[in-house]
Parts: sequence; structure tokens; C-alpha cells
Amino acid sequence: MTDPKEKLLQAYNHMVDELHAAVEKAEETLSPTIDEMLANAERLSKKAYALTQDEAKAITEHLKRDIASARKYMQVDGKEFKQWLSFDIQQVEDRFASFLSKAADKTWIDFRALEILGKKNAIYKTGEICSAGTLRCSDCGQTMQLTKNSHIPPCPKCHHTTFERVSS
Repeated sequence: MTDPKEKLLQAYNHMVDELHAAVEKAEETLSPTIDEMLANAERLSKKAYALTQDEAKAITEHLKRDIASARKYMQVDGKEFKQWLSFDIQQVEDRFASFLSKAADKTWIDFRALEILGKKNAIYKTGEICSAGTLRCSDCGQTMQLTKNSHIPPCPKCHHTTFERVSS
């Protein structure tokens, strides 16, 4: 049987794929809101990975946080997606980088709710699933780079468990 942490990571990646497919489809048809797309991705991932409601909701919230963070960084700072990740884009799984860049860049999607959520959920915690990027320990300031979607480990320096995304 699959490791429970691996199951959650696979489900997160599946949600990314489902959301990406929904964004692509929305470009061709009437555009649903990001919440509708996430709800559909959550429903499909919940079924495909036999997730509990709490597991599916937690993964959805992690994905919303990552999208809101990328969008805010790109809008407010006027920087490129590559800079948001804070390291060479080639190290990132191409499908996720492409999707998140498109999702964060959509002006026709209503992101007001995600912006509010982004402020509320700006803290990243050990054990949560996070998209690729650089996190800074909120205790000692040590940065760590995640080169792919993964579970957040404790700080390699002080073993603290809360982080913020580095945006420059």
C-alpha cells in the first residue's frame, strides 16, 4: 500500500493536473471561477486517491495558497515566475511551472478570495504539501529550496517547523 504522505503528495500533483486541465478548457469555453476549478480538481483527486474530506480540503488550501502567493508576487513586484521560485526554472517540474505560471497570470479569473486567503495562510508548516520554491525558516532565517512539489521538512539548521515563502 502507498505511504500516506506519498498518497497526499500524489493527490496534490493530481489536483494540479486537474486544475491545469480546467484552466486550459476554460480558455476554450465559458470560464468558471478558480474556486469551481479547484472544487472539481478536489473532487476528482478525492475519488482517485481515496482521500478523506479533511485531506482533500487541506491539499486544496495548500494549492490555493501557492497560487495566491505566485500571483501576488507577479502582480505586486512585477517579477517573473522564475524569480518567484528563486532558482533555475529548469530544476522545477515543467508541467507544474507551466501551469502555475498560467494560473497565476489569468486576469479573467476572480482571485480576490485567494488574495485574502494568501494573507491568512502565508505560513508554511512542516508536513504540509508545497509547490517548488524557496522557503525561509521563521525562527532562524535559514532558506531551503524545494525543487518539486513535496512535503515541507523541518528546518535543516534549527529543526523549526514554520516557514514563509521567499519572494525575492
